[in-house]
Amino acid sequence: MSGGSVYNFLHKRKGFFKLPTLLKVAIDISKGMSYLHQNNIIHRDLKTANLLMDEHEVVKVADFGVARVQAETGVMTAETGTYRWMAPEGRRPTIPKDTHPKLAELLEKCWQQDPTLRPDFDKILEILQQIAKEVGDGGEDKNKDKSISGFFSSLRRGHH
Repeated sequence: MSGGSVYNFLHKRKGFFKLPTLLKVAIDISKGMSYLHQNNIIHRDLKTANLLMDEHEVVKVADFGVARVQAETGVMTAETGTYRWMAPEGRRPTIPKDTHPKLAELLEKCWQQDPTLRPDFDKILEILQQIAKEVGDGGEDKNKDKSISGFFSSLRRGHH
């Protein structure tokens, strides 16, 4: 896509998305992942390098090289993904204190140790859309913008 990967976009902007844009990107990703899961496709390598952005900043999930159709049992046989981006369970970046409270709560839910307690992409999408509605397109507190930038920076630091 003409905008390249989200990985490249973030590096050009030094890991910076304003909160409304971050929510839009997260909503686009959640829609794509929800569609895949509804069709029993497990991506297995979701990362910023595999998210493509067009000239309107619409994000699409890409690179299905290690994707698999989920068996009826729901069990996947081999661990896969890009190991540089795989964090050990329980090792997560610190959520900045001035992150939108509902966004911080969503991150914590997604990081539950027990996968059965994590929300599915339909639920994530619902929560993100609710937050986006509350936040609107503008009126962002500059501190919140910095916190999101800091959050992405902490994600990047561990992977270079």
